[in-house]
Amino acid sequence: MTLKINKIVEKCKKIKGFEIICALVIAVIAICIYFSVNAMTKNSSDSQPTNKNNTQTGLVANIQEILSDIDGVGNCQVLITYKAGQDTQEVGSLNSTDNIQGVVVVAEGGNDVLARIKIVNALCTLLKIDAKNIQIFEMK
Repeated sequence: MTLKINKIVEKCKKIKGFEIICALVIAVIAICIYFSVNAMTKNSSDSQPTNKNNTQTGLVANIQEILSDIDGVGNCQVLITYKAGQDTQEVGSLNSTDNIQGVVVVAEGGNDVLARIKIVNALCTLLKIDAKNIQIFEMK
């Protein structure tokens, strides 16, 4: 078996430019591997949210849309915190109104008293929480 391999190696050495051909084959394989790994990495990073400007889903998205449509409120962002035993956890996309501990709204019209009242009334109605659990701030 080793004799056959040695004969093949000897024949390959006699081929003019054999080392160059081997180097090119290795380079092509390396380039193919690079592009396939790069494509897989790009696809997985595209499917994961990477910044806070991504669109929300669920309850928070619905609330943001409703509040933004109220006269005087403008663009807004909403954060809902939930009670979880003794800890409070921040959850942006749950569809439940159970165990809500508090809501923070940052709105363009957050400094207008009338807009603040409308936001509080809307959140109290939608989420069935007390007004004391709602904080509203002006967006910069």
